[in-house]
Amino acid sequence: MIINIKKKKFFFARVVRVKLPFIEVQDYSGKIQIYIKKKFNIGDIVFFFCKLKKNKKNIFLYYSLFSKLIVKNFLNIKNTSFIKKFFCVNFFLIKYFVFFSFVKIKTSNLCKNKINSVSNNFKTYNFYKKKFFYLKISPELNIKKKLSLNYDRIFEITKCYRNEGITRIHNFEFLMIEYYIKNISFYSSIIFFELLFKNILISNSFYFIKIRKHNFCFNSFFKKVKILELLKLFFFKKKIKFKKKSFFYFLIFNNIKLLKSLNISNCIFKIYDNFIKKKKILPYFIKYFTSYSSVLSKNDFLNFNFVNRFEFYFLNFEISNGYDELNDYFLQKKKIKKKNKDFLYYMKNSFSNTVGVGIGLDRLIMIILNIFNIKIINF
Repeated sequence: MIINIKKKKFFFARVVRVKLPFIEVQDYSGKIQIYIKKKFNIGDIVFFFCKLKKNKKNIFLYYSLFSKLIVKNFLNIKNTSFIKKFFCVNFFLIKYFVFFSFVKIKTSNLCKNKINSVSNNFKTYNFYKKKFFYLKISPELNIKKKLSLNYDRIFEITKCYRNEGITRIHNFEFLMIEYYIKNISFYSSIIFFELLFKNILISNSFYFIKIRKHNFCFNSFFKKVKILELLKLFFFKKKIKFKKKSFFYFLIFNNIKLLKSLNISNCIFKIYDNFIKKKKILPYFIKYFTSYSSVLSKNDFLNFNFVNRFEFYFLNFEISNGYDELNDYFLQKKKIKKKNKDFLYYMKNSFSNTVGVGIGLDRLIMIILNIFNIKIINF
């Protein structure tokens, strides 16, 4: 972004080279040198107000009148152990999936149309095509298009962009892996992910993890609990009757804001996020979510109000999300309010029984390296 005011300019740029009193910066238009007395590290994004000058050697450069640091680069170049661990996990995942005969694909980060979801989309301008595009929230739709071409196992490691705010656990830009397997049961997909998670830790020489003065070993299987079972135990300890009305009254009594679309599924997630999730530290699976919260997943045979979906939690935050894909064309057409024609078209062609799982690699590396802020990982 460059704003011209006669011979003076406002612009944002990334620091590429440092040799005081000069620094070299780069943006989409190219590179240029700036004469500045302040110290900046390589990778920092800085705001400049500069004046154009000519050198004795007839070389153009900017003389900085004002500068301010916008984004700090947390990566310490001297500490190479962080970079080695990051690429070790990435390389291990590729080899692990290739061993189980998965096909690696790569899709574009740009979308023509806005995706209908709860999280907001980022909008960017492509100078080559001279058009505005939306950045993808997840690679789900692009992978499903490839699955319709009769692939059995497929995966992708990609970056996603979600406008949901910045916290200690969540960032705008994050790295994730998403894989799909055909002709597999819902329970066996949970075991496949559990073994994958254990093998990642073992590959980085982690046979046990110390969590708040407790050594946790990975020889035993993780707990697999239904979300209603956790709620029943919570209400039993509080000595409250387990009814639909009690969900609403409990949230109102504790001064928790409810959404405009007042449903039981929203109340269940509010109670779980604010009261139950904070106390859980050890790794565990939550399965069988409400059908309203997950439209794209298949219904359970015993109870149609719940669906085959699981989430894996470790140290109070979510690491992965998996579900049994709903492959019925007519049911999906009823569930989707704003009909996505591309998605329904590929489903109608050939979309057999599949299970899809998404893993947040940034959060997984937070556990391995014992880091408490996700901004340090996103470099």
